[in-house]
Amino acid sequence: MNETRPDTPFEAASPQRRSDARVHALMRSGLLERTGERQFTLIAEHVRVMLGVPVALVTLVGSDRQFFAASPGLGEPWAGRGETPLDLSFCRHVVEEGAPAVVPDARLDPDFCHNGAIEALGVVAYLGVPLRLPGGEVVGALAAIDSQPRAWSDGDLERLSSAAGLVMGAMTERLSDARWRTIFEQLEEAFILGRVVRDAEGRVVDWVYEEVNRAWYTLTGIPEGTVIGRSIRQVLPQIEAEWIDDFAVAVETGQSHRFTRRVGTLGRWYEGIVRPLGDDRFTVIFLEVSDRIEQEEALRNNEARVRTLVESIPIGVLLAEAPSGRLLVANRRLADLLGLGGGPLPTEAGGLFLGVDEDGRPLATDEHPLARIVSGKADAASQEMRITLPENGSRWIEVKGSAVKDARGRTVAAVVTVSDIEDRKRDDAQRTLLNHELAHRLKNTLAVVQSIATQTLRGAPDLATARASLSQRIRTLSQAHDILLAGRRDAGSVEAILRAAVSPHDPDERIVLRGPAVMIGPKAALALALVGHELATNAVKYGALSVPGGIVSVTWALGETEGQPILDLLWSEAGGPPVAPPQHKGFGTRLIEMGLPGSTSGSVAIDYAPAGLRCRLEAQLTELQSPDEV
Repeated sequence: MNETRPDTPFEAASPQRRSDARVHALMRSGLLERTGERQFTLIAEHVRVMLGVPVALVTLVGSDRQFFAASPGLGEPWAGRGETPLDLSFCRHVVEEGAPAVVPDARLDPDFCHNGAIEALGVVAYLGVPLRLPGGEVVGALAAIDSQPRAWSDGDLERLSSAAGLVMGAMTERLSDARWRTIFEQLEEAFILGRVVRDAEGRVVDWVYEEVNRAWYTLTGIPEGTVIGRSIRQVLPQIEAEWIDDFAVAVETGQSHRFTRRVGTLGRWYEGIVRPLGDDRFTVIFLEVSDRIEQEEALRNNEARVRTLVESIPIGVLLAEAPSGRLLVANRRLADLLGLGGGPLPTEAGGLFLGVDEDGRPLATDEHPLARIVSGKADAASQEMRITLPENGSRWIEVKGSAVKDARGRTVAAVVTVSDIEDRKRDDAQRTLLNHELAHRLKNTLAVVQSIATQTLRGAPDLATARASLSQRIRTLSQAHDILLAGRRDAGSVEAILRAAVSPHDPDERIVLRGPAVMIGPKAALALALVGHELATNAVKYGALSVPGGIVSVTWALGETEGQPILDLLWSEAGGPPVAPPQHKGFGTRLIEMGLPGSTSGSVAIDYAPAGLRCRLEAQLTELQSPDEV
């Protein structure tokens, strides 16, 4: 056939002249006789992996048909035929327009919605770029095809155009294997063209390297030119069985799959994809990811160390995202403090802290330290609150938080610590109670001293006797207040403590103490002194000691409850005025009902019997003998 060259440049010629020139150039190129060339298939396979599409095509468009120079992933019967009529071609538009075609959903595109390739070939999303010969003639297209709608990015078009450059280079140097290899070697990813080896029963037992690129040698560290024609077991005798089994599965099932795996003998990690080609052959494209895997492992190890540290901290700790308040990290101690035990923590950390403040006022959600920090209202905040536990009861906690900021100074998270302050709050309450009692007792003491002085001086036969009696009674009062104010370490026996507490109120010695010698600790001693003092004061004001002839009997004994020794103490009044329950409980009554604070399992029972008040106190002896001080 005579060669005809157009008089005008290819792009400037009329559509018909461009079509004629294209067909003539395509026929002259000989590409139609070389469909299915290996280099086109490798590049098209690379496009499938690179863009993550099921089908990639290298097409050559003739006058009435399009031919497939490569069609990995294309279904039958079209892959077997190697061609389609032009009414089943999207690439025809790329060739006719001489420009890329970007089709997110052909079914919605007016230029493509009637194309028969949608139904026949399953083409829904299409991305194609022109393939030109050195003379400028557009003879075909490199295309990526998806059976689902897809929003193609500028990056997708750029990568496909780059691959088209490889195809056009291969087309230009189609007869030069050396030049094709140069193009192939430009791939940064390692590439394998392999073929499985079967035993006598047809089972895959090995596979052979038919082709690899230079990047393969670089990424494996194996000397260049040493693997073609050899099996993987020959190249790497200690290779893990998964490197054979996984590729065998791809060949047997015809399904591609990704992998991330280590070659133990090389000490390197690789990530890639294996795709079956048919006839027991397959391709593999992969990259080395050893650095990434090591960094991920280091990160996991660091996270494990941090979590171990956080779990070992005896206070609750949490990390919450800002501004969402989403809980990121929390330790078991936090769950314990909130009464959740082994149950799951809420997703939103803000729901953890619902409680009341010191005055019993419910705290609003945005008042909590965590909420204030993640919202950006504060960089640090703290709050003491009483929360209700899921099971029963309540607990005082202290919540402290600090903001975590990024390089630009924005709050991105909040670190919050939660401490159990129940004991401290209980001690504060008891301290407050004692301070009130001290003020009350001091006022009463002044009155008692005045009364003692007046009565002593009035009834004494002479000044020396009055001086001695007054000194002795004031010294007894002082001993009671030593216990009240200091909680002495040698608090001593129950009898000594009670005697010191009631003596200032019993000048006539109408309070009878009886019981065994029992030693208790300073904290219980102070509590017993306060209770005894209050009961004695009450007896003087309203009970048996307020009238002549009334008596008070205080007895105690050791018993046992559930295998634990207990102290059982009974205050009993007789001979006084008729008794009736008080209309309102005063401070002294509440103090008596607290019992002995040194015991968590004790009890107090007050009986306002008409014949005389009776008060029984019980507590475990081991707790009463604790060396703890107030």
